[in-house]
Amino acid sequence: MKDISKNWIYVVLGLLVLALLISLFNPTFTESLRIVFGGFYILFLPGFAIVHLFFKDRELIEKIALSFALSIAIVPLTVFYLNFFFKIKITALNTVLIAFAIILITYIIYKFKKH
Repeated sequence: MKDISKNWIYVVLGLLVLALLISLFNPTFTESLRIVFGGFYILFLPGFAIVHLFFKDRELIEKIALSFALSIAIVPLTVFYLNFFFKIKITALNTVLIAFAIILITYIIYKFKKH
């Protein structure tokens, strides 16, 4: 089975088609792009990075399912805990930066674990 990381262009093209379909019901195309790519970024990528770190030998469909589950669990909990303990406000920008930090930390751990 092909790995999703090798065929990233197909994923991006699929997301663009999904944005086009959403824009049929939504008057602005940029809002559709924000919905689709933001959802992919927040609901899939952090979990996929963590799944790729810990579960390399799983099938692709299992990785995708675990990715959604972990992203839905980890990103909101991180945002809420940072708000509760460090008084970081919950905004769209902070959420994007926290998701990026989760992906970056996972990537750094992966690189150190690989060597």
